Amino acid sequence: MSTISLEECESLDAPSSSCQCYANLCPLLYNGTAEREACFMQPCFISKRALEEPALIQITILYVLIFIIGIVGNLITCIVIRRHPLLQTHSSSYLLNLAMSDLVTLCVGLPFEVVMNWNQYPWPFPDFVCNLKGLVAETTSSVSILTILLFCIERYIAVNHPFVFVKLKPIRRQVCPILVVTWLVSIVCAIPFGYYHRADYILKSWPGTEDGQPFLFHFSAIVFFLLPLSVIFILYMLIAFHVITRRKRLRLTRADSTEEAHFRVTIILSSIVCAFFVCYLPYQAQRVMFFYLDPDSSLSQLNQYIYFISGLLFYLATIVNPILYNLVSSRFRKASKEVLLLICIGRREGSLSSLRKTNNTMKCAVKYTIASKHSQRCLVKHLSDSTII
Repeated sequence: MSTISLEECESLDAPSSSCQCYANLCPLLYNGTAEREACFMQPCFISKRALEEPALIQITILYVLIFIIGIVGNLITCIVIRRHPLLQTHSSSYLLNLAMSDLVTLCVGLPFEVVMNWNQYPWPFPDFVCNLKGLVAETTSSVSILTILLFCIERYIAVNHPFVFVKLKPIRRQVCPILVVTWLVSIVCAIPFGYYHRADYILKSWPGTEDGQPFLFHFSAIVFFLLPLSVIFILYMLIAFHVITRRKRLRLTRADSTEEAHFRVTIILSSIVCAFFVCYLPYQAQRVMFFYLDPDSSLSQLNQYIYFISGLLFYLATIVNPILYNLVSSRFRKASKEVLLLICIGRREGSLSSLRKTNNTMKCAVKYTIASKHSQRCLVKHLSDSTII
């Protein structure tokens, strides 16, 4: 009876119908989980490798380059922000958090991603490693978007409502605890993804594989991608309108160092947002598309290639930010050169002391530039302390 039933499943023309037959039959034939999966996987699993070896070699080389550049770039970012006095500001705390998130993604996620590309099934590591990979990927992506959102909200208040920004200084001093909360919230929301994450690829005909998963991926796409980016887009429109209006007005009067600082930080943040959108859109879209594609359709096969492209862009996002900081910000570029030079020549103490004196001189100069009302002097000082980058 079992042989006939298995042969009947094999004789079905449509792959999805055949796999549906195996999915219903295998749990009846075998009690053990391993035997049940082997019964289903052997006829229905796509392959040990989803791509041909030449393509996998090229992708692996790209991943190795991303890993090396990402580790070096983000470590340098962390060192520069922590060591250079000019970058020890509230704004830099957000950049430091993004760099730490990228480092975790690279160290925990990328090596196992390469292994999975070459050997999708069976998974050569313990199950908890696969769960950890899913947990980390979801956590770090959520941390990144929440960090960018908080950074954008702070920029909006600083640019459009400067006096409110000054009044919020006690809250802004708590930026590190706030960023810790973003990590905790992201981890809690990512726990279900870690629980459901599996290394093998079981078609959605397998009983029980859809328990809560469509909701989770839709929840992630909406709450940790679409909604934050929508808020960021609206805030950016308001910031851009204010900055453009102010710059036009200042051309008719005088230059303002605070406005220039706002403009620099806004350019950096807009570059980060654009890079995040480009790198994460395919990642979120591919995960949601999976639940709407017929396994027998050509779009389903196309989705396999989108999976690799989205994965590549997901990890490419980890090397974009350090490159953007150096391309867009002359201050960050200068600070990077100075700190790296100090590390190389081994004269950190005396030189850093000199840098601190330079930083204090700059702050005093900004503080007393506008010799009008005391409130205006304080406002300039507060804003300059938060926007030097």
